[in-house]
Amino acid sequence: MSNNYVSGSMLRKVKTADQYIAMVKDLREDIFDLREAIEYDPDEMARASLIIEPLEKIINELYHSFEDGSYEFKDEDLPYMKIVQENNYTAILPMLHLLKEVNRVHRNGLDID
Repeated sequence: MSNNYVSGSMLRKVKTADQYIAMVKDLREDIFDLREAIEYDPDEMARASLIIEPLEKIINELYHSFEDGSYEFKDEDLPYMKIVQENNYTAILPMLHLLKEVNRVHRNGLDID
């Protein structure tokens, strides 16, 4: 897989549905890790603790839409982008880049040559 760099961030070339699903699966794992970090140090992670449940719910719904065949690419933000815009810091959302990348692919579709 070739990568492009734009504005100092890596953009993935996502050419197949399987690659896109793998990105969302990675997000689910990152959300799980964030939940564990919150449970380990709730005082330090207080702000993240306020957003973990809705974020986790949205990501799980997205993943399940692949499983049940209801997923559709659309030129609109995924529901979690409101959370991302209000908490646009990697200290709160360590997976911030991946959240934005999944949304980019959702809006633009697969990078099919």
